[in-house]
Amino acid sequence: MKKNILFFIVFIFCFHSSSTFAQDVIQEKDSISIYKDINNFSKKSKFSRFIYKLLFRESALKAENLFPSKPKKKEKVVSKYQEGKIIRNITIETLDPFGYSVTNEKKVPKRSMEKFGNSIHIRTKEVTIRNIMLFKKHDKLDSKLLLESERLIRSQRYIREVTIVPIDIANSKDSIDIKIRVLDSWTLIPTGSLSSSESSAKLTERNILGFGHLISGNIKNRFDTNERAVYAQYSINNIKNTYIRLDLDYANDYNNDSKRSININRPFYSVITKNAGGAFFENRLRTEQFPVLDTISLQNVSYDFQEYWYGRAFKINPKSNPERYFNNMVLALTYNQKVFGQMPAAVLDPTSYFSNEKNWIGMIGFSKQKFYQDKFVFNYNITEDIPYGENIALIVGHQEKNSNSRLYTGLSVSFGRKYSFGYASGFAEWGSFYDAGFTEQTTFKMGFNYFSPLISWGNWRFRQFVKPTYVWGNNRDDSFKDRLNLLDEDGLPGFNNRLNGTQKWTVSFQTQSYIPGSWYGFRFSPYFNTTLGSLANEKALFSSKVYSKFSIGALINNDFLVFNSFQISFSYYPTIPFEGDGINKFNSFENTNLSLYDFQLSKPGYIRYE
Repeated sequence: MKKNILFFIVFIFCFHSSSTFAQDVIQEKDSISIYKDINNFSKKSKFSRFIYKLLFRESALKAENLFPSKPKKKEKVVSKYQEGKIIRNITIETLDPFGYSVTNEKKVPKRSMEKFGNSIHIRTKEVTIRNIMLFKKHDKLDSKLLLESERLIRSQRYIREVTIVPIDIANSKDSIDIKIRVLDSWTLIPTGSLSSSESSAKLTERNILGFGHLISGNIKNRFDTNERAVYAQYSINNIKNTYIRLDLDYANDYNNDSKRSININRPFYSVITKNAGGAFFENRLRTEQFPVLDTISLQNVSYDFQEYWYGRAFKINPKSNPERYFNNMVLALTYNQKVFGQMPAAVLDPTSYFSNEKNWIGMIGFSKQKFYQDKFVFNYNITEDIPYGENIALIVGHQEKNSNSRLYTGLSVSFGRKYSFGYASGFAEWGSFYDAGFTEQTTFKMGFNYFSPLISWGNWRFRQFVKPTYVWGNNRDDSFKDRLNLLDEDGLPGFNNRLNGTQKWTVSFQTQSYIPGSWYGFRFSPYFNTTLGSLANEKALFSSKVYSKFSIGALINNDFLVFNSFQISFSYYPTIPFEGDGINKFNSFENTNLSLYDFQLSKPGYIRYE
């Protein structure tokens, strides 16, 4: 009996693993045969039959449930005979978040809770949507601009879904109307946390009065020292159709640390963007921790930072080339400077890592950016725009620091595609300073990102994510601040930063499920994650100790709320340096580990060593 149970469990595990990575090569008749074998095997005992019913549906024997979901090919929004017609009128209808649909105009809220939620919601203003659009009344209809406008509207955190549809006009050969339907998200988000040492309460509104502005406030209290920390943010996402964004940030943190910043920025928000640039100003006071033998010395460090940049994109293909729309050559220049008001004691910072500096950074690059639409990637059954393409950029810089001038050169390359076996992208970056003919603070980075096609199993769906990275540094500054670690987003969430090195590798495997059903709009998607990482200095990296984290939890999405998916997980760490062995942690935080590269060149900067 025990052998049968063990065989059954192992067989199910092996089958699940093989189905994840080899769906494209399994023949239909073979898959049906496998399911029939499992079905027949389950009849040998009541226990195995119980396990079978727990895991499988009878519909699993249907061939259409054995293969990756193939999304239906989307019909063209604009037909050939509509292309180029004059836009006569543009009607915009914004919908409250509960009970409505952008595709079904007859669907209306029926539940009392939906009606109540809509009654206290302020819909997105028509002018807010118009400011995002790349076309206007009396323009010629361009299908590319229409689709790009739809993508840009959908990318706003306060919008859940959007459709833009051209409407033919009776008895008109040269004019057309445009109808836009937008489904709002619920945008007032209270969050908080409580532990034995600290409490936190945060309130965020991402669509103030329907104008797309954001305001956020956060208060934290530390119980043992009776300290309070206050954070505030105000953002204007798009100032009058210019795509200029304004961010104001304020923080009064523990230990009397503080931050005040203003950021005015116009990114390369689309492949049609010609001009981009920005200015950033920051005043910061922070408490740095310097290791001294077996103790930690606290030192106040303060500085003022300012940065300016400008970029220009040029089309490089002839007008007859259909790829011209997606391809750009980008020239950009950044200037920044950091001036310290308070520095650590010289004995704690012998290399003067904390010192005034000025940087001029130039870039020339070539990029191609496209998108395809998919569902069940980072959200549940919501249209998502997945970027793909390629770019290459050459970086040249000049730094003045510690009464010394240094040259900098760098190179960045990235590539991404959707294949029959899934989505794959990768990047490689290299950069180094030069002083008297010698390289200094050299950085080399490479990474890969993969997720599988959507695999259906009855009403359940699955994807497999894989994300390895490698970072190497040479002739880095002796300061502990110029070192790599496995802290949080840079390695294994939950690790501390006392372990460091000059090179590291990490790899994350995540099996993600998307289960049917919801609870008050919340959808829980169980996952299993394994993350491995290692640090080293001079010795070979792969001979260094490998640290690991094993997590089981759920990604939580909501059909109506604006925030990103977040996750709740239970994690097991076999060992954490300076903490112990066999450590369990319960985590609740926003999930950013699986973010994708957007293949759009932006502000020039040195290759980040992290």
